[in-house]
Amino acid sequence: MFDAHLEIQLVYVEYDEVEPRLLELIQRKLVANARVDNGLFMVASLDPNVERLLRRRRGEFAAVDLPLGDLGSSAPDVRQRMATVLTSVDHYDMTTPVHDPGGFFGRTQELQQIVSAIEHGQSVGVFGLRKTGKTSLLNYIAGRRGDAGRPTVWVDISGLADADDFRIRVLEKTWERLIDLNGEGDLPRLRTLNKNGELKVSLELMRVHWLRDLELLSKSLKMRLEIFIDEIDQLHPDRSFLGPAAHDLLIALTQLRGMIQSPGRDEGMVLICAGVDPALFERPLLSTGADNLLYKLVRLMFLAPLTREEMQEMVRDLGRRMGVRVRDYKVLDFLYEEYGGHALLTRKACSLACKQRAPNEIPWHMSLTSVQSAAGEKSQGAPFQQASQILDSFGEWFPEEAGLLRELWSGNPDERELGRMLYEEEPRRIEHAGPYGLVITNTTAPRIRAIERAVRGADT
Repeated sequence: MFDAHLEIQLVYVEYDEVEPRLLELIQRKLVANARVDNGLFMVASLDPNVERLLRRRRGEFAAVDLPLGDLGSSAPDVRQRMATVLTSVDHYDMTTPVHDPGGFFGRTQELQQIVSAIEHGQSVGVFGLRKTGKTSLLNYIAGRRGDAGRPTVWVDISGLADADDFRIRVLEKTWERLIDLNGEGDLPRLRTLNKNGELKVSLELMRVHWLRDLELLSKSLKMRLEIFIDEIDQLHPDRSFLGPAAHDLLIALTQLRGMIQSPGRDEGMVLICAGVDPALFERPLLSTGADNLLYKLVRLMFLAPLTREEMQEMVRDLGRRMGVRVRDYKVLDFLYEEYGGHALLTRKACSLACKQRAPNEIPWHMSLTSVQSAAGEKSQGAPFQQASQILDSFGEWFPEEAGLLRELWSGNPDERELGRMLYEEEPRRIEHAGPYGLVITNTTAPRIRAIERAVRGADT
């Protein structure tokens, strides 16, 4: 019924309240035990709020809550409880970045390349379309590196108030990692932080001494500091939505350049960052004509959508957590041809398809008709509408490339011919469209067919 081929972990909790951190402990146990299913487990407790806690983690794992207070009553048995829970939670419908290993799929090649670069002290910038999994990839790598005892610091640019917030956060998080890894024994004397790792000086003095203190912390760690920065493109003053704060943040990051370029094996810093626009590391000059001191600071890596095999794993595994089976290869072929491996669009289509399932029908076999129907849906939030937004988002950073793609995929024959002529004249006019997964490499054919359909739909 549930398509589970391994043992299922049962966690018995004696406490009246289940804390969220229990889920992280369970996941680490599941990953380390090859005998148990790592996408499905059960929690038996007296806490009536466990079901709500587990629902918030949909898309990362499937967890069945077993209320101990119902034991011995006329409540449903375990099999009925599993069926109810698995059919009531939509694991496909998840749009937030993945933090748990159980919700991370594919990216084996990219993962190996990034980890290899980190081990060699080489900084990496991961760039791609929105909702292609950049943040999830960084989360996964940062988690693995942290579990391996490496000093990692996470900074999300979109969550910062200003450049001082960036400096303080990097200092404090590095201090915390030092305590975690080395204990409270031989700690360096810092000019900016007190013995509790809190800021003890004015912001003016912090700006003067922060870099010196960060270098002391790095040397005390006796290993290279790994800084993960999300939304890194917001630091480019010419292309940021942050306004004047972007310029100050750029200065703060530039101050770290010396540590990032340090040749020492067990000192300095390595930068692992992600964003949509690579201009911060791709262009030698700023719009003012000033030199861009971060030019070529990181190795650029472009994150295209999932491969067919990775998409297949995601669709089948998430479906299994809902009592949904995807066995028909025609379903998988259609999903890949329509969405090119784009995780969000594929999940949305599968989520819509599952709405055709009858209540408590388990197992439910996803059909070609159901996913074709989902692809034709044009309501708000449907994959067709989301596909149009992807090209709009790409156009925010690369307006000329997006304009040429609209001509190439237009429903108007004259516009298509003009687009073809422009491309043949200079193929580099869409140099980012291939690495970002919008077109099939070295062609103008759309990799995500739904985007072409959205463009032609807009023309009519």
